[in-house]
Amino acid sequence: MARRVVSVLTGPPVAISTEDPVLEANIYAVAEEVDLTVLLRGDALEYATATGASPTARLADRPLPDAHCARDLRGLLESGVRVYVDAVGARDQGLDASALISGVCIADAEEQSALLRTADAVLHW
Repeated sequence: MARRVVSVLTGPPVAISTEDPVLEANIYAVAEEVDLTVLLRGDALEYATATGASPTARLADRPLPDAHCARDLRGLLESGVRVYVDAVGARDQGLDASALISGVCIADAEEQSALLRTADAVLHW
């Protein structure tokens, strides 16, 4: 079984569920004692913003429940999962460390390469 797993998330948070299935899937790695690292790129950087709010979605003029992305990500961090955001994406979105959930690190291309190169498995969501 793969022990060092990097989970790369690139899509935005899901707004129509109270649990984001992408983050929920990563929780299983904690239960299985996998050395999990989460790398957020592209629109997935929204997961790591300190506000943790996903865009309000509406259907038939009714608000849909927000995913609790910030809560879920904090849960992963508290479980010992390392979480990184892409440095270029963060810069492009005007995010610095103060705009991110405490414990989330910014990783440059060299750091990301090392994460991916040393992983036993890489998941892409």
